[in-house]
Amino acid sequence: MREIDSYKKKVMLTLMLSIFMFVGAFAQKTYIVCVCVADNRDHVETRPTLIYDIRGIADFYHGYNNSEVFMLLDANATRSHILRILKQQFAKSTSADEIIFAYSGHGFDGGVSTYNNHEVLYCSEVQQIMSSAKARRKIMYVNSCHSGSFSVEQINDRRSRYNKNSNVLLFLSSRSNEYSWSWMESRGSYFYYHLLDALRGNADDNSDKKITARELFNYVASHVASTSGNQQHPVMWGKFPDDMVIVYVK
Repeated sequence: MREIDSYKKKVMLTLMLSIFMFVGAFAQKTYIVCVCVADNRDHVETRPTLIYDIRGIADFYHGYNNSEVFMLLDANATRSHILRILKQQFAKSTSADEIIFAYSGHGFDGGVSTYNNHEVLYCSEVQQIMSSAKARRKIMYVNSCHSGSFSVEQINDRRSRYNKNSNVLLFLSSRSNEYSWSWMESRGSYFYYHLLDALRGNADDNSDKKITARELFNYVASHVASTSGNQQHPVMWGKFPDDMVIVYVK
């Protein structure tokens, strides 16, 4: 009888420890700001199918982890409005939460476009806001041409893209010298199409119901390269462990 009681105690202790470890790894709440500039004030080089990127990522997180999702589309995606919403939303986070910035639109050297074409949103500005937030996990998903330039550090330059000691994970759609491609129909960009597939569970190589940073990158990078005929190669950058859990699979 004592042996059975002892066994039960060990099982309960193991179960409680597993639950504690899971809760510790799982962010309490996710705050995500989704921005899409498919059209702009001057209607130059519009890419209407990009709306499917941001609607897709917003829909995914709406049903995930008690998320608070904020979307800024086209005319609402001015530089000043984006910065204000980022500060407002991410300031809500606690040390138990995670924050995510998701963007799809045109890209430049070290920045992305906003609704007003002459106003550029620099990666360093977003990174600074995210770095100052209390959240434990911070991620940027960026689909734009030349987005890989965000991972290049430049000193004494307003466009300084990335501090190598930053705690923000950057997942970028292409290398600094590459374009980011999209379908003409309602599938959006190659990057977000495969990113969403990955987050929904297709990147779970070992079937442990977790998508880690390494699994996410391996899946998305290989599929985007294949889809684009080896013309586009996503980049993941930041100070984080390969086994950092990005999402848990339901």
